[in-house]
Amino acid sequence: MKKPAVIPIIFLLLFLMLSCETSTEKNAVKTSPFRLDQVELLESPFSRAMENNREYIMQMDPDRLLAPFLREAGLSPRAEPYGNWESSGLDGHVGGHYLTALSLLYAATGDNEALDRLEYMLDELENCQQQYPDGYIGGIPGGYQMWQEIAA
Repeated sequence: MKKPAVIPIIFLLLFLMLSCETSTEKNAVKTSPFRLDQVELLESPFSRAMENNREYIMQMDPDRLLAPFLREAGLSPRAEPYGNWESSGLDGHVGGHYLTALSLLYAATGDNEALDRLEYMLDELENCQQQYPDGYIGGIPGGYQMWQEIAA
């Protein structure tokens, strides 16, 4: 599995942070928010990094990321969960980041495969929520009971 090119993204973030510095009112840079679909990356290290990230994201198996949520909701997972953080007490953690990655990818590119995966995951997570009277959702083993105890 190829890992995404993180270094160019870090440089982009640093550049954006430094380019928006406002040291004095006279030199103040006025900024305003914009949607990701209003930006097009030309052929560059940044566009290649985005494509590397897309390839990595698409190698992930949504059913494996959903497995902890389904298990905790009493539903049958369709695949084994990933190891490491997804099977050692922080179950579901990477699934949350995956939702963000799919959302940002779709917002920036209009990638229909990203949208399909995002909608699939959200539908499955909604099924998990429906298993709890208060709409809880989580993948941490025993998480629902833990939060009930904390609330009490």
